[in-house]
Amino acid sequence: MNFKIDDKLKNKVSLGITVINFENQEYDQKMWDELLNPLNERISHSDTLETIREDPTIIATKKIYKDLGKDPSRFRPSSDSLWRRLIKGKGLYQINALVDLNNYFSLIYKLPFGSYDIEKISDDVTLTTGKAGATYHGIGKKAINLENMLLLEDDESPFGGPTSDSTRAMISNDTKKAVIVAYMFGLDDDSKEDVQTSVKKYAKGYLQNISIKEQRIIE
Repeated sequence: MNFKIDDKLKNKVSLGITVINFENQEYDQKMWDELLNPLNERISHSDTLETIREDPTIIATKKIYKDLGKDPSRFRPSSDSLWRRLIKGKGLYQINALVDLNNYFSLIYKLPFGSYDIEKISDDVTLTTGKAGATYHGIGKKAINLENMLLLEDDESPFGGPTSDSTRAMISNDTKKAVIVAYMFGLDDDSKEDVQTSVKKYAKGYLQNISIKEQRIIE
């Protein structure tokens, strides 16, 4: 796959790309026992809304939103929304193995992550910002106002981003080929590499019949 970042976003955000072939599962008991349930327990009992407001990665992410003209208190980064959900005691959504692992990455790194079905998008993808009047139906949501929002766009249309993904490229139980995207804000080069190393480690540790086809950082 060919990923690139719009020139106007250079030095604002990087993308960590991991392309995989795998066998998805509706539910992975080992992942929930070893990763997600302990993390949910820790965050719900130890973190507060003040923890979120003071986190440097969340701050760096929201600053870019503001710079681009999008209010991060109305259109929150997915990592922020997910963390707040756990703090309020609402627990984690259980979707399928890859999406559940995606949420784990978002929480431990305080970064938005998105996973997309490669067979539902074209090979050339650009990180850009939404045009005036642009919308799409988010997963579990009505039409989302995409103006000034960070978006991944292929030859057809926008399909995802660090706030909310569209239904077009969503991961299903039948997905066999996917790309895991880390939206990296405010990280130095070593931290970006650490994220990618972690994604590879946990994907190979918890996803079934997986092969890592490609992994790189897009600047």
